[in-house]
Amino acid sequence: MRNILIIIILCLITPYLAYSKNFEKCSSDNNSYEIDKCLKNIKSQLMNENINIKIYSINKELYKNRNIFISICGYNINKYKYTDRNGQLNINFKSKYLTKCEALINLDIISEYGLCKDGQYANAKWDSLELNDSIYFSCNTLK
Repeated sequence: MRNILIIIILCLITPYLAYSKNFEKCSSDNNSYEIDKCLKNIKSQLMNENINIKIYSINKELYKNRNIFISICGYNINKYKYTDRNGQLNINFKSKYLTKCEALINLDIISEYGLCKDGQYANAKWDSLELNDSIYFSCNTLK
């Protein structure tokens, strides 16, 4: 009986342990060589990993069940991505995307049309130096 209980507990806990991988941030106190080395290490750790980023709209509310466009290090992903009902974006950093990155991984995220003044898009940025869990859209002009 005790063995069955242990197996049930392990089955319930294992997905959370496997999903809760934390990455160590690079220190901005280091010189540029050390930062570059650290960013390349993070890049190799993120390769083929799924990460979740919570996205907030320009009015600081969760950006739930919405379309977004993503560019990883200048490489545009050809399909829409969606935020889930909790405002989270799930991204798998496939090797074909990360090969475009030298060391620093940049995500440029663009909202649906009409979020800003005159119906413009909003944008948000994420990078592997900060490793933020959440990002906010802003109405800055796009490139």
